[in-house]
Amino acid sequence: MPPTATAAMPLHPFADIMLELALLLTMVLAARWLSSRWRQPDVLGELLVGVLVGNLGYWLGVPFFTFVMSYGAASPVFDQVWQGGVSVAQAAAQVFSPAELAPGGRGHEVLRLLSGHHALANANAGLSLWLFSSLGIILLLFHVGLKTGIHQLRRVGTDAARVAVAGALGTLIAALIVTWLLPVHLSGAGRFFVASALAATSIGVATRMLEDLGKADTPEGRVILGACVLNDLLGLVLLAVAIELVVKGHLDLLAVAWLLASSAAFLAAIVVYGDRLGRPLAQQLNRIGPVEARFLAPLAFAFLLGWLCSSLGLSGTVGGFAAGLILSDEALRDKTKEMLVPLIAVFTPIFFLLIGMQVNLAVFLEWQTLVLTAALLLAAVVGKLPAALVAGPQVDRAAIALGMLPRGEVALIFVGVGRSLGVIDDQLFAALVSVVILLAFGSGLALKWAFDPRSARAQAVLGRLNRLLVR
Repeated sequence: MPPTATAAMPLHPFADIMLELALLLTMVLAARWLSSRWRQPDVLGELLVGVLVGNLGYWLGVPFFTFVMSYGAASPVFDQVWQGGVSVAQAAAQVFSPAELAPGGRGHEVLRLLSGHHALANANAGLSLWLFSSLGIILLLFHVGLKTGIHQLRRVGTDAARVAVAGALGTLIAALIVTWLLPVHLSGAGRFFVASALAATSIGVATRMLEDLGKADTPEGRVILGACVLNDLLGLVLLAVAIELVVKGHLDLLAVAWLLASSAAFLAAIVVYGDRLGRPLAQQLNRIGPVEARFLAPLAFAFLLGWLCSSLGLSGTVGGFAAGLILSDEALRDKTKEMLVPLIAVFTPIFFLLIGMQVNLAVFLEWQTLVLTAALLLAAVVGKLPAALVAGPQVDRAAIALGMLPRGEVALIFVGVGRSLGVIDDQLFAALVSVVILLAFGSGLALKWAFDPRSARAQAVLGRLNRLLVR
């Protein structure tokens, strides 16, 4: 019997994902245009476009944007459904309190999204967003590892190492003090999670700033970039420790000690012996006939190391970074980087858009969110001052302090993981993302001002700051 006009053909489940991808990639195009026009890092444009478009769609009641805004709260429900084999309603009852499940509560909104008319589309959106953003972060860290290389890690001097460690520890202490003083509902593990999120300086943002200013090859630029590389390593290890603390809910000294020891041993083995594995591996890969296969094999290696790190209790992103370090042989690296760029351009921005789209601007109408943002921003800035104190007398310490301020990829990975684990609520989430945006934008302006030889006023202020830091 031929179909009639009233017998509508149901949409294939993948149709919603295609529409979602079209929308997200259009947002990426807009973000890249804004970033290039204002000469800012791409991640900043992606975050801002995500915030603006996400809130506009949420206020207009578009189902997709409404679901994304509730994505952090929906993730634990997904986990309960898939791992426990329970219904959505049963999972929501396990995750949310009765008050939250009442009309107007967060749990009620999540339950409506996952059991209503758009439930299938929302479930597909949640799975695809998780998959795309997770792939994007692994690929991003693989790319960073390729650009960094084991030789650059070995060339990082003692000055850069001191700067990295002092900046990370200073930020940890400052942020822990702030979270203890502020009236936030966090466990000790949650406070450590938030403090760790601010510890790592963004190598991507710092590199972009220094290259734009033509200062990457100055003594200050080399110290900053070397410290950023080590900061990323420290940040990824802190992420693994923070997840361990949050999942177990208490400080298991034996488990944390094992995690730190295994992380140190794994990363030390990569730095010391990685090129001995990478060089012959690169030679074999270069003998592969089709050029495309030379790209697929490194990708498979990156995903394999990501799985290995996850099995050891580390974040899979550490495996992607380690794979990039091992395969950073120049004979292989350039071609791999060239073919990796399109994949990164598709998947990595989705992670940053997703972060921005979950920031509900309405929470900034509450004074507590503004106070929390200001306090975390202060901790993020003050916490990096110890990095300048140990930088050594041969560099401009004020420039080092300003160059260590930007946060980016690692901080946002923390924020995304914390959201999915239920550690970070709406206020903390919005405050942390705002700190990343403000520091990514403000530190670039501050560093440009610091390196401007024509600004007598800037040099006078920086001279006083340098004398203060020396004391």
